[in-house]
Formats: sequence, structure tokens, C-alpha cells
Amino acid sequence: MRLKKFGLMAIVLFLTITGAAISLESVTAHMQDKVEYNAVYDCGDGKRKFKVLSCKGTGKFDRCEVFYINEYSPGGGFKDSINRGLVDDAINGGCKIKGRPAVKNERDENEEGENEKPVAKTNKNQDKTPPNPEGNSSVACFASDPDSNGKTANEKTFRGVIRRDWEVEPEASGPPVTITFQQMTIGAPRRWRPTFDDAYSQADPKKPIYPVSTTFTTCTEYTDAIIKLKRERIYDCYVHKAGGWRCTQTKGNNLKDIKENIPKKRQ
Repeated sequence: MRLKKFGLMAIVLFLTITGAAISLESVTAHMQDKVEYNAVYDCGDGKRKFKVLSCKGTGKFDRCEVFYINEYSPGGGFKDSINRGLVDDAINGGCKIKGRPAVKNERDENEEGENEKPVAKTNKNQDKTPPNPEGNSSVACFASDPDSNGKTANEKTFRGVIRRDWEVEPEASGPPVTITFQQMTIGAPRRWRPTFDDAYSQADPKKPIYPVSTTFTTCTEYTDAIIKLKRERIYDCYVHKAGGWRCTQTKGNNLKDIKENIPKKRQ
């Protein structure tokens, strides 16, 4: 009986100590976390603003959920999961919150005391540093154009149809893809003609077919790089028998695509 009582006390003591250790570890991690969550970080001209929504830890390989902001579409943007090290690099590299310097780390505070130089000046100089040609931690794809950018009702409609053929949301299984349009020309509509090669079997024969010439750029976001592809395409856009517009790419009209591969910073 005495042995059982001793064993029970040992278990209670073990759980108490373990719980205290977990609590202390949690508090320590929180104190070391310099990230301000849900605050808008501005990294300078030409770089996408972002919010850090959450991080699973403070290690450089722990994952953080980040929301990249589309300034040209209120409320627009996309979420991504990246290594904590990339977030820290961006913040320590000069990203600011609402016009003020990002939270200083311990090294910044020591250097400021020894050299009597404001951190804001150091960050300002770092903003002007050209990106590393071997990789840039702030590299990210642009947001897709809103369909409302079209000049006419037809252009807005055809932008939306073509965009849906290329765009891939971040939540999908593959890498996210965004699209922006540089040019779109809509030709005169023609009647559906069953003897022509473009007499699409799914087209409503009572509705016109519009030839559309467009130039657009897609951006695919991979873990280690982004790939931009500028494309020139010609489409036939028509009303489907089941309703709604469709745009089918015509054959033999595609010019050479222009590809740009931009690596991200190596870890």
C-alpha cells in the first residue's frame, strides 16, 4: 500500500514538472518571437506587401502562413506557406510596418548602442540594395488582374473566361498560377457557320462568335522559384449551348512565348 502511494506521488510530481517545463518553453518561444502577426509589412517599391498570419515555431524551417496583398484589388491577394527563415530575412532586411521600422532583433539593438546609428537609416540603405541574382527571399508572383479592368462589357467577360483557363488558386494541389493581361483586341462578331472549321459543336448556333487577340503573362509560384511566361494568343469566344461564354484557342496562331525564371533565395 505504501509502495502504491509512493508511485502515485511520483507520477503527480513528474506531470507537474513536465507541465511546468512545457509552459516555460512556450513562454520562452513567445518572448523570442519578433514577428508582429496580422500587421502589414512593406518591403519597398516593387515588392509585395504581406501579413504573417501564424507561425508554428521560431526555427528557420518552421512553417508560417503568409498573406501576400494585392494593392490593386481591395481585399485581394493569396495565402502561402513558407519557411520561418524567409519571414525573418524579410523583416531583418528592412521591411517596415506602417511606415516604421520592423521590430529590431537583439543584434540591431547592440549595434545601435555601439555605433549610435538609427536602425531606420540602415534599413533605408538596405532597401536600395539590388536583389541577389542567385536568389531573392522576397520574390513572389503578382496577383491576377481583376476582370473589371476590361474597357468594355465583352472584354471584361472574355478576360474572365481566359483567366479561369489559366489561373490556379493557392489552395489547389499544384503550384498557384496568376495572370495579368497586357493587351486584348476583340474583332467584329461573325455568325456561326456549320461548314467552317470553327463551327464548334458546343456553340449556340444562334449566337455570334468573336475573334479575340490577346497578350497576357502567367506567373507560376514554385517553392524555389517563380516562372513568368508572356504569351500571345488568338481565341474564338462563343456562347455555349448550356449557357455561359467559352473561349477556344485557335490553331496555328501562337507566337513565341517569352519565359523568365526568377529563383528564390536558397535556404
